[in-house]
Amino acid sequence: MALDARILLVDDEVRLLETLSMALEDMGCYVRTAPGPDEAMRRAREETFQIAFVDNFLGPMRGVDLMQHMAQQDPALDFVIMTANPDIDLAVEALKTGASDFIRKPFRIEEILRSIDYVYRKKELERRRRELMTGLERKVKEKTEELKHTCLSVLVSLSGAVETKEFGTYGHSGRVSDYCCLIARRLDFDELGIENIRAAALLHDIGKIVIGDAILGKKGRLSDEEINIVRRHSRKGAEILRPFKQCEALLPGILHHHENYDGSGYPAGLAGNAIPLFARIIAVADAYDSILSSRPCRSAAGQTTATAELMAHAGRRFDPRLVKVFVQVLQAGHSAA
Repeated sequence: MALDARILLVDDEVRLLETLSMALEDMGCYVRTAPGPDEAMRRAREETFQIAFVDNFLGPMRGVDLMQHMAQQDPALDFVIMTANPDIDLAVEALKTGASDFIRKPFRIEEILRSIDYVYRKKELERRRRELMTGLERKVKEKTEELKHTCLSVLVSLSGAVETKEFGTYGHSGRVSDYCCLIARRLDFDELGIENIRAAALLHDIGKIVIGDAILGKKGRLSDEEINIVRRHSRKGAEILRPFKQCEALLPGILHHHENYDGSGYPAGLAGNAIPLFARIIAVADAYDSILSSRPCRSAAGQTTATAELMAHAGRRFDPRLVKVFVQVLQAGHSAA
């Protein structure tokens, strides 16, 4: 048992305070006394104590009520309620409102020492419990992150599988993701934001997995009906990912990456800043990489042409501020890995 405890004794019996404080001081405890609530509150404001022994009958205020006031002032302080008129209801109330122990008067010094020991043991058990919970929370977080990365890897693999079937798009999502991260860094995204935009860009076309190979692999122009089927991929992508809680932050970018800044896009016809920022960023990066890639109806263009195309459609298809940022990124010599 630790005998260097810092103890506050609160009782309106002055003789008891004197006798008890002397006995505890002889055993190495630091002791201060208070004959009433006001003095107890003052003592607790001026000094730090580990345990307060509080009589439950203090004239104008009950000890259990004083305990609650003092606990608000110092949440780390432990309390032991002392009373000469104990009953089960009082004991239950004291323990429910925060007391660590309950002692009946008259008592021997050995009972006080046992109470101090009990409070210290309780503190130690609480410390161990907190350490255990912290450790468990850390392990759960680690496993959650591991599961998140595993899930993301599987989804990205599925998205990549689609690109092997669609003419001219192999590696497209990876390059779009790199471009989006360059834009995000220029916009001072934090690390979580950058990771989220990276993941959203990697998965922005995952909805195409439900589109038939005959359409995805078609070498010629698509019919109007086929175009409408392809346009469903943003909604389908959001539907595929919605059950995965870890993908929640990615959904707006995936669902709305084909919205146009002037409101003429799909699937919801959103315009301007009503389009989620992730979606506006992906739209710029997606279009740029598409222009640089060969497609059934056209051959690949160069960087100058692609940049000019973005600038020509700024304010109509694309957020003009993001086009400006992306052009600055490209002029600084950055490109997709």
